[in-house]
Amino acid sequence: MIADQIDGFAPSPDGTLLAYISDASGSPQPWCLRLDGAAAPRLSEVDGTVTRLGWRPDGSRLLVQIDPDGAENYRIAEVDLVSGAVEWLTPEGTRAEIGVPYASSGNPYSPDGRLLAYATSARDESVFDVFVRDLTTGAVTTVLQAGDEVSEDRYLPMFFSPDSRRLLVLRMHQGTEHDLFVCHLDTGAVEHVTPHEGPAKFLPAAWSEDGIYVCTTLGRDHTGLALLKPDGSLDWLATPDHDIDGAALSPDGRWLVWGVNVASYSRLEWLNRQTGDRGTVDGLPRCVATQEYGFDGQTLHLRGEELFVLASRATAAKDAWSVNLTTGGVRQLTDSGPDLPDDLVEPEVVRFPSADGRTVHGLLYRPRGVSRAGVVLDIHGGPEHQARPWFSGMTQRLLARGIGVLATNIRGSSGYGLSYQRLIYRDWGGGDLDDLAGAAAYLNGLSWVDGQRLGVFGASYGGFAALSCLTRLPQLWRAGVSICGVSDLVSDVRSFPPTWRRRARDWVGDPDDPADNARLREASPYRHAHRLQAPLLLVHGINDTRVSIAESDQMYARLVELDLPVELVRVDGEGHVVADRETRESEEEMVIEWFAEHLAP
Repeated sequence: MIADQIDGFAPSPDGTLLAYISDASGSPQPWCLRLDGAAAPRLSEVDGTVTRLGWRPDGSRLLVQIDPDGAENYRIAEVDLVSGAVEWLTPEGTRAEIGVPYASSGNPYSPDGRLLAYATSARDESVFDVFVRDLTTGAVTTVLQAGDEVSEDRYLPMFFSPDSRRLLVLRMHQGTEHDLFVCHLDTGAVEHVTPHEGPAKFLPAAWSEDGIYVCTTLGRDHTGLALLKPDGSLDWLATPDHDIDGAALSPDGRWLVWGVNVASYSRLEWLNRQTGDRGTVDGLPRCVATQEYGFDGQTLHLRGEELFVLASRATAAKDAWSVNLTTGGVRQLTDSGPDLPDDLVEPEVVRFPSADGRTVHGLLYRPRGVSRAGVVLDIHGGPEHQARPWFSGMTQRLLARGIGVLATNIRGSSGYGLSYQRLIYRDWGGGDLDDLAGAAAYLNGLSWVDGQRLGVFGASYGGFAALSCLTRLPQLWRAGVSICGVSDLVSDVRSFPPTWRRRARDWVGDPDDPADNARLREASPYRHAHRLQAPLLLVHGINDTRVSIAESDQMYARLVELDLPVELVRVDGEGHVVADRETRESEEEMVIEWFAEHLAP
């Protein structure tokens, strides 16, 4: 089940071209197509993995963010569409960001096309400062320095004002603690425009003459959509009992579209700012079209009345689509999985009680034609991410082998409100383990599930959670896989990426505090390694900078010392996320065969 993977896209300013990131050539690279069907320019491949792209306002160049080796020291370059020449804008060895890390929302170019905003950790590896580059002269100006007029933290550029004289900057302390600042480029003044008490989300969507459109939890548990006016007040436009993941405004200010996260699917809604009319975007398949900050490239783009989305579905590859908001016409623009079978399985949205009684959400995939099946519990990373019904070759191949999958959204997941997401803070390996025990109990209560054949899988935080299940609830599992998983919370926090260190205490804990240190050690799978019963596969990229490969190395060494069933695969040339398509498919095959062997009847 091979499909090309699209992880970001952007229509050109005039709406005639669509640029997108695809691994069709073997690794994520920029591609381009003409929306009228004519031959499009073939973009030059660049050295490294392309993680994000965007257009200069005049459409002459494509901005790309590149990871040279998986270590996430991103560089920024512009690709000339005519000559194919690549101009590097930031040096090697320093991490640069053109918005929120791992995301795709925002626009780093000024509307007049003269300026480019980005953040780097060049001055202090533990913070991001914000810079503006004059694209005509090449001059670079610091517009916000962490620890100067503001606290030391991660500051990231989002949008320029319509007159190109101000820059909106996001302070991203935690996944649930944000603030917005306006940098006045003519005076150098920095203005805090979202003063508030307690945690709150601010997901900027656009800057218009009327103010800044933002998805926020200010005064709410779920993110609503509001206009932040120049006087600091909020004009609420949509306040559903679900989270709004993101929004987009057409360049002429007429159309506003946003995505509502309803039971992990996207419901797209629109507002005509000229007439006041409202409606829903119809015609698209049921899908995921938005995520917070455009994670995984899933954000909205508007060019006039044409809406562009990346639609993710469990039964089809992720592809770019367009919808005309006036006529309702719908077009699929890319075809990333033409050879996928037509009998792929759609998940069922389920809810079940945690061991402590809290309700937990999930997506349950049942294999066809099997009366009694083993099931793999799939735990997402983050931990503040969300399992959503998007295509997974691994999931569908497990189903084809007669193995079910339950993708869980345990406490800490986004998409269910601020308070639910914050339950994971300073409680890794606590209440989340109750939720995972609840998931196993739920599966054991299903008539078609063989409770003696349960597996557990996860990557990143999900790898930590899988290791926690296998060592602290060992009687529940027949097999497990941890990819880039944390085995010791104390050593993990001490090896955090530098820009994560300031958030570590309130997010996970402080290993230098005796009480925190004891709690973290007790919640660490490494401490409970002797209790492992099920065969365990560990997989880790050697260039990983988010979770050090030492986490898997030390767990493997301890389990070998204890003569317990474990295998370790160290992946050369890759980091936290495997970019090379062949390597990723090989890793996927390894996981499928592991579960097929150990969960067989």
